[in-house]
Amino acid sequence: ANTAVRFRPHFFPFTEPSFEIDVKLEAKGKDARWIEIAGCGMVDPAVFAAVSKTRGDDLLHPDQVTGFAFGMGLDRLAMILHGISDIRHLIENDTRFLAQF
Repeated sequence: ANTAVRFRPHFFPFTEPSFEIDVKLEAKGKDARWIEIAGCGMVDPAVFAAVSKTRGDDLLHPDQVTGFAFGMGLDRLAMILHGISDIRHLIENDTRFLAQF
């Protein structure tokens, strides 16, 4: 498919550099809009240092290990699939809303 994707610089506390990944949603009869679907970044070496210190070994020492972290926002995809206009509906526990599913 010809889905437009963009990466935007962002801040996450445990990764640097960090990015958000957006896809362009183009629905018939509606204005196109960008939807954030994921966040990602290189794991900060301080994370590996803290893990090594906690474990008491050098298995994950930051001089020897690097990592890439990512997380996908399935809530955004659920919004598209079910035509939900406000993400807060998914986390408010309003039984009137939830009963639809």
